[in-house]
Amino acid sequence: MGRTRQGLPVSLQVGRVIIYGIHSCKYAITRSASDVLHVYVLDKKQVPSWISVIPKDVVSYVSEDVMVRMLPKHAVHQGIAIKLRNITSRDISALSDTPQNCVVVMLDGVTDPHNVGAIIRTAAAFGVSGIILPERSSCDINGTVVKAASGGVEMVPLYIVGNLARTIEELKSYGFWVVAFSEAGAIFPHELDLTGKVCLIFGSEGSGIRKRQIDNSDFVAKLPTNQDFTTLNVSATAAIAFYEVARQGGFKLQRDC
Repeated sequence: MGRTRQGLPVSLQVGRVIIYGIHSCKYAITRSASDVLHVYVLDKKQVPSWISVIPKDVVSYVSEDVMVRMLPKHAVHQGIAIKLRNITSRDISALSDTPQNCVVVMLDGVTDPHNVGAIIRTAAAFGVSGIILPERSSCDINGTVVKAASGGVEMVPLYIVGNLARTIEELKSYGFWVVAFSEAGAIFPHELDLTGKVCLIFGSEGSGIRKRQIDNSDFVAKLPTNQDFTTLNVSATAAIAFYEVARQGGFKLQRDC
């Protein structure tokens, strides 16, 4: 199938965020300590050993009231929060030279930060090579996303782009096949070859994937769910799709022998 390159999407940099929770903070410190601007630890709480790599002058011990005021309402902070320098959004052109088995995920209109974080977490577990998000019609990469991702944000590259349709064409020029997941799909994922370079698109539970992205996809797939109850949370749909890619050998999995 012949494919032509049709413009380079815009890439941005996500601003500073405050993240919280044991897992997300641990991954941030152990994988990118240089991006940590400040660490806030709840008074009288035992300090985890992995904080020792951070200079003492950027660690503050704060009260519960101070911790609650700096975080979103009902945030489960587990006694620790971190102010990060930034979360980097890579340029989509970085995917032009990828291994033969490479899976990326595109989220179209997924605005719930818990869903975005859950998808990033599952993507990290299965070895997804990148998450593509639109500059608009998406949630910010904030502390709620990072908390739900449980360290996945530090593991999976993020690509924030200006136009998803142009990004799809860009990926096709790099050799990617594009599979959109929709209840209106005509094929099950296990009937597709999901090895090689693949982009999986997921949309919101409400409006789903927009028509332009559906039309630009090579395949539109659906899960073999109960026809009397077909709807799944988008993060659950993504997890099932990642498993099918793994089952086919689309990811390089580690196995205990």
